[in-house]
Amino acid sequence: MSKPLAGIKVVDLTHALAGPFCTHHLQLLGADVLKVEALGVGDDFRDRPGVFPALNAGKRSITLNLKTQDGFEVLRRLLAEADVLIENYRPGVAKKLGLDWGSLHDSYPRLIYCSISGYGQEGPLRDVPAIEWAVQAMSGMTASYVSPEADHRQLGVGVLDSFSGYVAFSAIMAALLKRHHTGEGERLDVAMLDAALTLMSGAVSSHFVGSEERLSMRPTMARFPAQDRTLFIAALHPKWFESLCRIIAAPELITDPRFADHAARQRNADALTAELEARTATRPAADLERDLVKAGLPASIVRTLPEILAHPHVQQRGVLQQVPSADGGEPLTLVGSAFQFSDGELGFQGGVPALGQHTEQTLAELGYTAAEIEQLRERRAI
Repeated sequence: MSKPLAGIKVVDLTHALAGPFCTHHLQLLGADVLKVEALGVGDDFRDRPGVFPALNAGKRSITLNLKTQDGFEVLRRLLAEADVLIENYRPGVAKKLGLDWGSLHDSYPRLIYCSISGYGQEGPLRDVPAIEWAVQAMSGMTASYVSPEADHRQLGVGVLDSFSGYVAFSAIMAALLKRHHTGEGERLDVAMLDAALTLMSGAVSSHFVGSEERLSMRPTMARFPAQDRTLFIAALHPKWFESLCRIIAAPELITDPRFADHAARQRNADALTAELEARTATRPAADLERDLVKAGLPASIVRTLPEILAHPHVQQRGVLQQVPSADGGEPLTLVGSAFQFSDGELGFQGGVPALGQHTEQTLAELGYTAAEIEQLRERRAI
């Protein structure tokens, strides 16, 4: 199989999570991703042995000192052959380095330039420091799913870094298609705040039509206690609610005027929750899950990560793939593509790169001689 992005070269100036998540998916589709890392330091997450491999296996690592003229010249040679540049510097930093869209577009008109930041390249919040949970707090997301009574040390699920990276991945794919038709590059501005609002688009729309209902607080869509485990159950539709009541031996709840329709169930949420929990708590979780699923309801035991990773379904889907580790030790099991093509498997281009592992190889591809590479090393440019 020829992978969809075979022949596409990506210069990856990103670090941490959102940017590497984006370029991770580009390399799964066959792009040659050159991860440019700081000399002697590397990606901020190289000391996170569980995270770094998951986002950077299959890429090639080169080290450059972009504060030197020689190091910057190497990058310019890379850009002359590149299709995509992606960066996640703080807004304004790329311009100081001479690596912003305005500085590069005339020289590389076919280059697709993608920036990922917390709040975007323009706007009043542009320079506000940003990480995952700061943007969640800013966006209204935290307030939508964390109750005021919750332990404030519990940050919730980190989704914005990954989703922002996937937004950037999608935008780059669209820009590549556009360039195929026009021959022109594109500037892409991806903001985590915009991504957060996209994730909450239903709540945003509801707000503007005057509804403040919280989807996450519905009494018929929640985690319920079973005899031995916790079970998630969704019984939003009338037929689902009726099936749930029959399965837990509470048919009287179907005709109870307090729970006659969706609005009534919302008004009497506490009473309904108490009625449902009293019944679900008497059933073994596996039996209850089996009966609910058989009846067509979305339901699942709240499984642990090890449980689902060992599940036959996950094993059969092929989403887990093994790649060589950077130190030559045991292969690592990582998550591959979330989708597959009909004519072959999308996978990693190689193992986890050691810091600067591909520097000499890449420079040789750019036409540098062995003597010139040694001179660059002596001048601390690489």
